[in-house]
Amino acid sequence: MKLLDLSIILMIVGILLIIVSFFFKNNAKKVEQDVEELSISIFQETNNLKRRLKIVEEELLLEPEFQVKSNSAQNNMQNPKVQQVIQAVQQAAQASKAGQGSPQTKNIHQIIVSQVLELNKQGLSVADISIRSNLTEEQVRQVISNGGR
Repeated sequence: MKLLDLSIILMIVGILLIIVSFFFKNNAKKVEQDVEELSISIFQETNNLKRRLKIVEEELLLEPEFQVKSNSAQNNMQNPKVQQVIQAVQQAAQASKAGQGSPQTKNIHQIIVSQVLELNKQGLSVADISIRSNLTEEQVRQVISNGGR
């Protein structure tokens, strides 16, 4: 009789627990929804940062007068890669200033030369390469004919 009472009590407790579980909200769905909202938010922020970075890159390529301020130059001394990039940009700006009088004598930066050669290998036309590299078509032809020398 005691065994029968114990099994009946366990069945009643199990049924009660099943009924009570229907009344509690499922927290997994809320957590899943929060994670989804967070991932959408991160995706939007990433896209915003990419757009801003693209705008900054375009401004740096379009502004030959770009100069680094002295107080930020002290911070950049710690990172040699940043220093190399700054020097390359400044050299390109100086070459742009020096070559404004005659486009034939303009000193073309090695990065642009390698970009022109790579675009030529990809089969782009001289006009397309000229647009992408901000060089005249004559300069592009000259770089291709010289093989980058």
